[in-house]
Amino acid sequence: MTDDWMFHNSRKAPRRQPKPGEEVWRLRDPAGRRVQRCEPRDDSRSDAGWDVSLCDRDELLFSRRCGTEKHARYCAEVMKQDTLHHGWVEDVRDASTQ
Repeated sequence: MTDDWMFHNSRKAPRRQPKPGEEVWRLRDPAGRRVQRCEPRDDSRSDAGWDVSLCDRDELLFSRRCGTEKHARYCAEVMKQDTLHHGWVEDVRDASTQ
């Protein structure tokens, strides 16, 4: 016997929308066709530490879990230096166009 009667009035929870983190850097390839950005997110309220995400447009390329904000910012800086080393450049944008 199934207990479907218990769920007949159940509502589906709204879909969770990802919350963007603080963008700490944005780089573009030398040809200017691709842009990557790095966003650390504070997940410490749920005891998950910090997450550092590297994204190309809106696609997640890489994510690293860190225990503290200091470690997350260090990882973000290492990712930036590595990407710059491979020929990418700072993507300087006018704040009024964002």
